[in-house]
Amino acid sequence: MTTFAHKFLYRISRGKRGHRFPGGAQVVWITTLGRKSGQWRKTPLLGFPVNGAWGIAGSNAGQERVPGWVFNVESYGRGRIEVNGKESEATFTRLEGELRDQIYQGLINQWSGYDMYAKNIVREIPVFLVQECSPTESID
Repeated sequence: MTTFAHKFLYRISRGKRGHRFPGGAQVVWITTLGRKSGQWRKTPLLGFPVNGAWGIAGSNAGQERVPGWVFNVESYGRGRIEVNGKESEATFTRLEGELRDQIYQGLINQWSGYDMYAKNIVREIPVFLVQECSPTESID
């Protein structure tokens, strides 16, 4: 399912649909602050659970172009995450090395398309760890 289709399904169902990827993998919705627009943007992504946090990848469906949300989280580092209708403030940390590779492999295990994405493009796909903030770490 495309990002557009996920957003459409989510919107028309008032958030009751669009929580799973084809095959059952978890969709997480991230909300990031646009570095140029200053507007909040909501994006559905496949999430890989990591000790109470979520791993996500800036694959852009295997396109060479880096998705805009990656630039937003690298500029601001904070936003929101929604999982199964529960939204929380969150921090985003770009991962490198072995941990990045482990989480990306976990994403591949959930959706084999990630393997094809990495093989068909030149750039390294960025991987982030998204962690809920404590209530005292408000992003506003």
